[in-house]
Amino acid sequence: MPTSLTLKYVTGGFTVLTSCVRISNLSLEDIMPESQSIVLAQRIVGALIAAGVNDIVYCPGSRSAPLAYALDSAVRGDLVRAHIRLDERSAGFLALGLTRRGASEPTCQDVEDLSPVAIVTTSGGAVAELHASVAEAAHAHRPLIVLSADRPDEMRGVGASQTTIQHGIFGPHAPTVLDLPADSEPDQRVDSRVARAVHRACGRPSGVAGPVHINVAFRDPLTPQSGSATLEPLSLAKVSSPSIYLPRRLGQAWEEVVDSSLRTVIVAGDGDDQSGQAWADYAKIPIFAEPTSVLACDPNRIAHQQVLLASPLAEQIQQVIVTGRPTLSRPVSALLGRNDIRLIVVDPHDEWVDVQGRASEVVASLAPPRQISTDDAWLEQWKEAGRRVSQQIRTILDESPMSVLVLADLVWSHDSRPLMVGASNSIRALDLVGVDGHGRSVVSHRGLAGIDGTIASAIGLACVREEPTVALMGDLTFFHDAGALAIPADEAVPDLLIFVADDGGGSIFSTLEHGRPENAPTFERWFATAQPQSLEHLAHAYGVDYVECMTRQDVMRELDSDVHGIRICHVKCARPAQIADVRKLADQIEYHRKRTGKIQ
Repeated sequence: MPTSLTLKYVTGGFTVLTSCVRISNLSLEDIMPESQSIVLAQRIVGALIAAGVNDIVYCPGSRSAPLAYALDSAVRGDLVRAHIRLDERSAGFLALGLTRRGASEPTCQDVEDLSPVAIVTTSGGAVAELHASVAEAAHAHRPLIVLSADRPDEMRGVGASQTTIQHGIFGPHAPTVLDLPADSEPDQRVDSRVARAVHRACGRPSGVAGPVHINVAFRDPLTPQSGSATLEPLSLAKVSSPSIYLPRRLGQAWEEVVDSSLRTVIVAGDGDDQSGQAWADYAKIPIFAEPTSVLACDPNRIAHQQVLLASPLAEQIQQVIVTGRPTLSRPVSALLGRNDIRLIVVDPHDEWVDVQGRASEVVASLAPPRQISTDDAWLEQWKEAGRRVSQQIRTILDESPMSVLVLADLVWSHDSRPLMVGASNSIRALDLVGVDGHGRSVVSHRGLAGIDGTIASAIGLACVREEPTVALMGDLTFFHDAGALAIPADEAVPDLLIFVADDGGGSIFSTLEHGRPENAPTFERWFATAQPQSLEHLAHAYGVDYVECMTRQDVMRELDSDVHGIRICHVKCARPAQIADVRKLADQIEYHRKRTGKIQ
């Protein structure tokens, strides 16, 4: 039933005289005045839900107890989904995964479609544990809402336990901080301020989504005044908030920005939007898209751009349009740094991608050409080159022993479910083998490109999509976030198939200068850092299924099987085999360099 409050101001704040929140097993006459902290927590949770928050991650704690009671009431009323986790660091990345609701990621121009997710922590060090996920959310523009419980003002700076300065703890990564003191009135002003924070997390009206921090102080008592009784489920009215949705921008005119006389390509990275589809279709230009780009499965995408950018055909590129954050490959970075290229960056954010400072034009959005080009010769050259390289790389993969490249190819080619990919070698392997075709959703931590929280985000992705999901990661990425497998007994376990490419540690470094023979004495200890722990024993300790995949057939069998709960597929990859694969691809690049304009 609706919650209504009668308030009376007293010295230092106010007290609740009556509350229509019902208490289980009590008559209306027995209702006690509810505590200030409980009523404030109810108001905050209600405002979050009414503003569009459908999922809330909760980490247990004492100071955050009022929020636990409010969440329990809301969950029993079927108003919100709650996900309870012990470890705040892992929980933050679970929340990040939960923001990935859409089948295709919303764009910065479609911020009203973003799915904000809140995460609740207690006071003190628990808040600091979220910093890594908040930083990733900031750089990836994800709508993450941190709701931290705090001690009241009189307990700060006097040596009280679990007390620190929480306002601004995330620095520039969460510039919007809403502080709600312990004596905040639980009225429509709280509703409005919380709703504003949710809007800002979703990029309204700025167009730039990202994390926000709501810090609320609670005084004792922290439990309902009815003792062991629990509150009835809340019934919420919709919170009214200003109409501040971002209008769709028409975009700067193509003819004013793009020189159509130049041979042009589109480079698309993580966080781009679908505008590039219209650019490519209208102007008949090729797309170089990373696996997490929404353009990765566009018909005009050219696979194996890392190989092709070393070919003579790439020397003919005169103009590049960049959208999103392309950060995966050195060949693409080299292209963007060429002095003979006219560079156009399309990005609504204030940190647009232009590492070398060479952009000729930077625009927030770009309209497609007014007229459709009939000249597709340039595009067809690239498509034909891509087809020929695909055949050659297919031969390399077919002749190679099991490696992360082979595994990435199998996972992509034989499955269409949502895919979470580790941000180190796995996503680069997927880029090398050349994803194409079937419109699959690929997610990776590309904001800061770190391996932290990959399992947790995969679990969040599987939970929010409510369908079987696949994850691909290396052994270090897995061990780094193994704690995310600790799911409380009463919590739902999603259907998730995790492929672990175990090549004995940080093999990504073996493809860099650190892996040269002269660096061998220091490589294993300081870079590879192989872990001796048994992945099988670890899986059993967390109560998840484990299977070892020795062959391609084993991998395909797991991809074809139904998965119920979490299953770990352990794929042992000899590092020398992987290095050999990479060297073959490098030889392929060198081969193209020696050609005189035609790729065979």
